[in-house]
Amino acid sequence: MPDARGWHLSVAGMADLQYVRTFDTRAAYQLGSVNRLMLETGAPWAKGVVRAYVMASVEPVTLTDRGAPQLLQVAFPSGSTTITDRAHPSPWIMQLAASYEHPLGQGTTLSLYGAAIGAPALGPPAYQHRASAATNPAVPLSHHAQDVTHASFGVLTWGVQSRGVRLEASAFNDRQPGDVGAVFFYRGARLDAYAARATAAAGAWSLFCSYGYLPATSGAHSHDTQHRSGAGAAYNSAMWSLTLVYGGNDPVGRGRLRHTVLAEAEGRSRDGHVVFARVEYVQRTSAELSLVGSVNATQDVEGFQLGYGRAVTRQGNATVRLGAYATVNVVPPQLAPFYGSRHPVSLAAFTQVSWGHRGS
Repeated sequence: MPDARGWHLSVAGMADLQYVRTFDTRAAYQLGSVNRLMLETGAPWAKGVVRAYVMASVEPVTLTDRGAPQLLQVAFPSGSTTITDRAHPSPWIMQLAASYEHPLGQGTTLSLYGAAIGAPALGPPAYQHRASAATNPAVPLSHHAQDVTHASFGVLTWGVQSRGVRLEASAFNDRQPGDVGAVFFYRGARLDAYAARATAAAGAWSLFCSYGYLPATSGAHSHDTQHRSGAGAAYNSAMWSLTLVYGGNDPVGRGRLRHTVLAEAEGRSRDGHVVFARVEYVQRTSAELSLVGSVNATQDVEGFQLGYGRAVTRQGNATVRLGAYATVNVVPPQLAPFYGSRHPVSLAAFTQVSWGHRGS
């Protein structure tokens, strides 16, 4: 909560200059930048606290509209073409929102969150906000099945928190533009997607479960009408962080429930060493891989990633880090001809600058 005497401003950012190389049949390489800037300000108001949030990126320029090479990532449109095996760039604005929190006494707080662009109460915290992925520049393969709604164009969320338990309910617009570089998109916008989430904190651990109903949409994150469920846990301490997530997507009237599982961790030493890892199991559809008609409708894929970073300098609130990571994917025999192997590999090296400041 902000100091009762005034307002606060928090600024945090990260920019990676990375070289990524994928191998085998779908080999690609790129020198580009993954980046984001987050601002939060808050102040006492009307016997509560009002806050405003902004999160932005210049990845449409630093990665271009083709994004970054990443094997088995969900295909996305770009102009008149479909981009495969690449992670799309983050949008220019990922959050433009405000919230109001009002204490009721005895440790209970009511809240209201409204966003022109923001995150509904669905799934885990977006990977950009997870301490277990703070150093990791790569997008999770499970992102589109778990936390992709973090940049929805229109969100209203009501919440209540008491004694470490938070309950939230959201109505939001899940429509996305076909152009990944669009700043605002409200064509046909309606708050006809719904979600609810429960979160419980116990010491350094937090547990969550969520459910959402998503009507059919087109655009960059197109999908059929579906139910989305999820559950997970996170542990955060000064030395290490861990996130475990299950996500399930159940198409209405067609197909079977599709499962995703993610485990990611980051360990930090006091002298600047960082080790991070991510393990994922994802049930991809053939459409998500842009292989319609060529393979079975659903494919089981896995990803195993291990990375290391080392802080080389610290100046005030900024840290410069050098790092690298390797990813080994596992694909079923039916996909091996498309990827040249059942175990396609990618490597990356990066220079990362991160910074943060809090003032009042």
